[in-house]
Order: sequence, then C-alpha cells, then structure tokens
Amino acid sequence: MSATPYQQLRQAKRVVIKLGTQVVIELGADQQGRFAAQRLAGLTAQCAQLLAEGKEVILVSSGAVGLGRMVLKLSGSLTLNEKQACAAVGQSLLMDAYRALFAESGLTPAQVLLTAMDFADRKHYLNLQQTLETLLKLKAIPIINENDTTSTMELQEESYTKGFGDNDMLSALVASKLDADLLVILTNVDGIYTDNPLTNPKAQRIALIENFQDDMQRIDASGQSLLGRGGMSSKLEAARMASLSGVHTFITSGLQAGPLSPLLDSQAPENGTLVLPQANLSGKKRWIGMASGYHGAIVVNAGARKALVEKQASLLPVGIVAVAGDFLAQQVVRIQDEAGAELGRGLTHFSSDEIERIKGLPSDQIAIRLGFDAMGKACEHEEVIHRDNLVIFEEYGV
Repeated sequence: MSATPYQQLRQAKRVVIKLGTQVVIELGADQQGRFAAQRLAGLTAQCAQLLAEGKEVILVSSGAVGLGRMVLKLSGSLTLNEKQACAAVGQSLLMDAYRALFAESGLTPAQVLLTAMDFADRKHYLNLQQTLETLLKLKAIPIINENDTTSTMELQEESYTKGFGDNDMLSALVASKLDADLLVILTNVDGIYTDNPLTNPKAQRIALIENFQDDMQRIDASGQSLLGRGGMSSKLEAARMASLSGVHTFITSGLQAGPLSPLLDSQAPENGTLVLPQANLSGKKRWIGMASGYHGAIVVNAGARKALVEKQASLLPVGIVAVAGDFLAQQVVRIQDEAGAELGRGLTHFSSDEIERIKGLPSDQIAIRLGFDAMGKACEHEEVIHRDNLVIFEEYGV
C-alpha cells in the first residue's frame, strides 16, 4: 500500500528545516529582541528525536541580523552596511545559543556560511556537498545561513543579479542539492491561507497543495507582513523550487509547541500546509531551474509565451520585448511575460547587451545586427535560449 501524502512526513529520511526570524527571535517585556531559548529548546529536542530514529537533520536559520541589532542597540531602518555589521555580530551569538541547546541532547551543531557562488560554481558545490555529507555521517547538525557579511543578496530589497534572496530560497536550494526528502519551513503562521488571516477572517488554510497551477488561483500571496521579509509568496516560491527536485515541503508555525511532531508520529497534522512534489528534474535541468538564482530577466510577448508554454519551443529574439539586468552569455535568466509572471528559467546564448540589440528581430537578422557578417563569421545560434536549456514551470505543474 502506498503512503498517504502525510505519511511522507513520517517517512522522510533527510530533512531540511528552515527557521524564520520570527521563530528564532522573540520580544521581551522591554520590547527588545532576543533569542527565543525556551521555544527553540523544544525544537532542538525534537531534532534530537529525529536523529535517534536514524534520520538526518539540516537547519537553515535566520536571526543573525536580529540578534546583532539587539546587541548594537540599533533601531529603525538599517543601511546595507549596518545590516552586514549586525550579521557579523549576531552570527556568533546565534551559534552560541544553538550550541548550548543541542548540548543538552549531546549533539554538536556545525556552522556553515554560504554564498551564491558555493552553488553556482560546480567545484565549490562539490566541496560543500562533501563537507555536509561528512557532517551528517558524524551525526552533527549543520546550521546554514547566507554569509551576510560578504554576500549582500539577502539584505538588499531588490536585485536582478539574484543570489538566494532570502533564507526560504536558500533552504529550498539546500534541500534540492542535497537530495532531501522533506523541506520544513517554520514561520509565524500555521500554513498557507487563501488570504492574510490577520486581515481577512474568511481566509482559509490550505492543508494540501497538489498542483500549483490550480491551487495558486485560490491564493492571494501579496504583501510581506504576514510571513516576514519574503512574505507568503517567498514561501510558495521556495516550495515550488523544491517541488521541481522531487522534495516535499511542509509549511507550518514554529511558534507552536512541538512543530516537528508530524515528523515523529503517524497522525495527520492539525496545522500546516503540505506541498507535494510536481517533478523530479535532474542534472542540467535541475541546475537551470534552481541554480542559485538568476542573473537577469527576459520579457516575452504573448506569442512567445504561447510557444514556450504550449509548443515546447525555443526562445527566439522575435518574441522578446525587454531585457532587465546585466548578464553574460551562458548565465541563467528568468523568463517572464509582459504581466510580470515568471514562466521559467533558461541558460542564454547571448549577453544582456546583445539581446537588447536583437530583441524583436527574426533569427536570420542576428548575425547582421551583431556584426558577425561583417567579420565573416556565422552566428552559432538562431535562438536566444535553446529548448534543451529551458525549464518552463507550467510544464511541471508549478
């Protein structure tokens, strides 16, 4: 008999757990933020239970900037440099707190700070993979965060040259690259709702997402206040990316007692949202679809959108209406329609400057516009992105 969707929570062998800032940090009576030691003690005890059952656990933890802000006594809006300073101070405090909690269960945490390059560069990635695999074999608990003191992607509000963007995406990337069975995103609400339950009393929790294309029609994911920096849309984006790699995602509240209980017993969870995998990409397609983000965006017209989604076509310059960001040939870019919806991602044959010059042209005009013919050269590619280098999300139900 095959397992029910919720039994997959119990059967997961390798689990990535993402802890949001509002789970890690709590406000004291003086309204100052501090490490939520009592709350996290219950969580780390459940992690110890998972290890005792032979499972592997990796944490992706936010909270360094919040702790640093507290110690440095900073308030209000912070500059990028101030956020980096807070991260530098807070990261050691965060690890000290985790070290004390895991010591109660006889476990050893291991700090792992990453940048986008650690995933984008294959040599870096293989070294990272080997290190994490060794830590897991030694029964240590890797605690991962973006290296905010040198990498600014998570701290910037917007960037077309995108790294992880936030720890939701970092956790999805870790789950994908390390072949996890389950990604657990712990936040400050008990799942994904059709609307913000704090402002709309009629909002309903969605217990199970089986198909993104259908279920996304029911969700208003606008706004950031509900779920921290990235908001609901960030959690859904992380779940979508994890699903492309065959990883289940469970989004639930880390403020409740025993948030990992669904992983430890056979009962269907009373709270949370389970997102089922939609595909299991491998190799090059997985790297393109996940990568470590994207380096820019290409906007396509309605005709190109239809050709990409319905006809599995390559992306030709004639269908391109705009280019955003600066990127080189052989880098991963977003493909989006004129309404701003992301259709997928692809590995481009041309730089952003070259695409700006050839957008809207028939393919036989590429060589002329780029001056290849004047140099006596033929243009190697008729398409901006070949079909083999494209991942269109809708094809996989995401």
